[in-house]
Amino acid sequence: MIPPQSQRGNRMASFQHIATGIEVAALLAALEAKPHLFGLHTARASAYDSPHRAMTDIWVRFNDIANLGPRFTDEHDSVWYPAYAELPELTPIIFGLMAHVHGERLGGVLITKIPAGGRIEPHIDQCWHADYYDKFYIPLRNDPGALFHFPEGDIVASPGDCYWFDNGVTHSVTNDSQADRISLIVCIKTDNFKELKRDRLED
Repeated sequence: MIPPQSQRGNRMASFQHIATGIEVAALLAALEAKPHLFGLHTARASAYDSPHRAMTDIWVRFNDIANLGPRFTDEHDSVWYPAYAELPELTPIIFGLMAHVHGERLGGVLITKIPAGGRIEPHIDQCWHADYYDKFYIPLRNDPGALFHFPEGDIVASPGDCYWFDNGVTHSVTNDSQADRISLIVCIKTDNFKELKRDRLED
């Protein structure tokens, strides 16, 4: 559960620490017991010159895979992928977060894994889904040396933290730890972070 009183870091235009203490141990244990779920869908990593080519992921929720093609990230209603049924530990985390941020609509849900020494290259997410939804990052495993980089600074996260982040600015990840960096990304339509995005647009 997300605590009713979240701990907030310094206000920044690109990211904001919005909660701490989310129970992620059961989900991480489930992922360790089901490694076959990673890498079933490779479109994000295998696209030409993809910034995500060093990672594998689990598609939990997004556009119907039957629509995979050049317009895959255009406007759509997200659907659950089979991985959701295999990971019931996700339900309280996702819908607890929806309630915490007064979510109006649930979009994509991804679990990403970057191996030790891996990285996600600097990039900006540009598509309807990226513009429409706000993104929330919950680290499941994030050992010292795994950093999420933004223009204003780095997210130095602990498992069970939650950060809102603006994927409309250049961002990247380096995993200089000795273990996989495993993260949950949840996309939610909410008006709670309009002011933070406005800071960036007005700069």
